[in-house]
Amino acid sequence: MFSRFRRAERKGSVPSVVVLGGGYGGVYAALELQGAAKRGEIKLTLISRENFFLFQPMLAEVISGSISPLNVVSPIRRIVPHAQVHQAEVESVDTGSRTVAIRYPGHARLTTISYDHLIFAVGSATNLSQFPGVEEHGMSFKTLGDAFRLRNHLISMLEAANVEDDPFYKMQALTFVIAGGGYTGVEVTSEINEFLRVASRSYRNVNPEDFRVILLHRSGRILPELGEKLANLSHRLLERRGIYIRLHAELKGATGQSALLADEVYIPTKTLVATIGASPNPILADLPCETERGRLVVDETLAVKGGENLWAVGDCALVPDVLRGGFCPPTAQFALREAKSAAQNVLATIRGTPTKHFRYKSRGVFVPLGGFAAATEAFGLEMSGFLAWWLYRTFYLLQLPRLERKLRVVTDWTLDLIFPPDIVKVDIERPRGTSRRHYEAGEYIYRKGDIAYEFYVVLTGEVEVLREEDGRESGVAKLGVGEYFGEMSLLNSAPHASSVRAKTSAQILVMTGEDFLALASSSSLFGDMLREVVERRVTINAANQSKER
Repeated sequence: MFSRFRRAERKGSVPSVVVLGGGYGGVYAALELQGAAKRGEIKLTLISRENFFLFQPMLAEVISGSISPLNVVSPIRRIVPHAQVHQAEVESVDTGSRTVAIRYPGHARLTTISYDHLIFAVGSATNLSQFPGVEEHGMSFKTLGDAFRLRNHLISMLEAANVEDDPFYKMQALTFVIAGGGYTGVEVTSEINEFLRVASRSYRNVNPEDFRVILLHRSGRILPELGEKLANLSHRLLERRGIYIRLHAELKGATGQSALLADEVYIPTKTLVATIGASPNPILADLPCETERGRLVVDETLAVKGGENLWAVGDCALVPDVLRGGFCPPTAQFALREAKSAAQNVLATIRGTPTKHFRYKSRGVFVPLGGFAAATEAFGLEMSGFLAWWLYRTFYLLQLPRLERKLRVVTDWTLDLIFPPDIVKVDIERPRGTSRRHYEAGEYIYRKGDIAYEFYVVLTGEVEVLREEDGRESGVAKLGVGEYFGEMSLLNSAPHASSVRAKTSAQILVMTGEDFLALASSSSLFGDMLREVVERRVTINAANQSKER
């Protein structure tokens, strides 16, 4: 049956199948193709940004510590040993020359890989730039690093609240806002709520009653993935667990001190998790193929319309649902089946046999609600509570690749039933030398008496310098775009002598004190400029004080 492929291999013309993406679509397409690769029918290549496959449905459990972070990932090279795996960023696709340009981490030059068939499984991207300040001060939830950073941050807030005497700042530290009431948002909210209420027992000055976990959703009900009856039931279960749900609440922006809603309501918080902002993968924009809302339009066989030997699955594809009409939802469950179907049709095309239409009926939707409870629509039934939770865990455990990972996850779950969650904070990132922050009018950048850690430059908007006398603050200076502040305290190694707050909505460039002092000492031009500004400001302050006397 495969004699023509053996002859082609001897001639060096074995068809090359390249898979873009290391998520559900990419890994399961490669799994379906690697049998043919082992027999020498095809040359199989998989290109992924990470060298591991992240099991997304269990990612939220990393927050609470129910599962060890390393147990929700599997090394791609062990899952698909017969594929050539490249850990690289896909830069572009040239359908004319049938090549993919990739860039390896830390390399400036591009590497080109040729293909005969190309499967797109690149998923979607996250774009929070439309919400001022959210990119700088919010946290996304899509990667293993996101989950780890969020867990560290939650522990930091518990530590801060435990020693905070001011009621407002303690309330701010213990207010946690999650934007987006879809599947991911509800799952993250549930895990945050469960973790905080258990972990807080280890902190003497923090009570579970002090927490405010707030879920924001822009429409009239959460969980659009579920039917209305089950979504409403889930809503009530979450509220009984102490979660505040605000419907018709649209996130407008954020600062390091608050979340701003579209109705001009500010929620004081230092924790904003944004499960919104999904956008098309940018590498699809320049393809000469049919797209709709940034996704590749495919036919019933998952072949890309307007392309030759191009296939697409998962979030990046608009897949027709031949059973129910409309389009298939961009979920992991569908991506897995689409990947297998696309891989089979690629092999059918290479072998010259008929391709098949993609047909799949959802097995169900599972949403964990925390505390051994979940909501599900599965096997034609709607249910919630412990049984739904058990079905949710069983279903996804069976989907987890590799027996080793299944055993590790079961062990984690068993230990989680017996022992309280760890509250160990592990800092794995070095502080950034420079960053950008967003402030709304009236928010303080720093207050008089605060220790000086940073240097500030106004990028947009206006800030005002305030002097306090007899318990009252008065403005002594206004600083606009291009002007800077905070340097005097850093140069003098002294606390801030005045307060600075945003007069209008403002974007501020922030440099760490260490980097600022290194720059001031190494650059004579910059040092001279700083001394001139410092002298001028000292003269102005002295003159103002003389006038008041």
